[in-house]
Amino acid sequence: MAKYRLYKNNNVRSAAYGKWYARKSAEGLVSTDDLVMMMVGRNSGFSEGQIAGVVKDLVNLIRGLAYEGKSVKVDNLGIFRVSMISKGVENPKDFNTATDITAKWQVQPTGMVLIKSIPHNRAAGVALTWEEDNDYVSPRKNQEEEPANP
Repeated sequence: MAKYRLYKNNNVRSAAYGKWYARKSAEGLVSTDDLVMMMVGRNSGFSEGQIAGVVKDLVNLIRGLAYEGKSVKVDNLGIFRVSMISKGVENPKDFNTATDITAKWQVQPTGMVLIKSIPHNRAAGVALTWEEDNDYVSPRKNQEEEPANP
């Protein structure tokens, strides 16, 4: 279950000033090794080594294709690509790729957009549901404690 926290927009210049919004709470990081062990635990029929090998090969292939300038789409996950940030130079002859370009990874999510709490992967038995994070002071609790207007 994914968790969220409510926050109030305090930007007086915003048309949404004073409105409350939800932000997803961080629930921790799952490593590649963790993913492999989770797949092994699902009785997939593949060994830990086979799954780890496929995942590592896929990562290396995506990285290599992206380094060649290609965008790589993994259906229902994302499009992976390398993008760049470039420094400006006064004279084109002064441009140096080693010092004037910084590369970075970009991932554009793809797949079904989830609306409300609907199952998104019935085959894996996974559904997205939301629950308010209990590791912060909810603004709802403060409002519940205030006396009602007569």
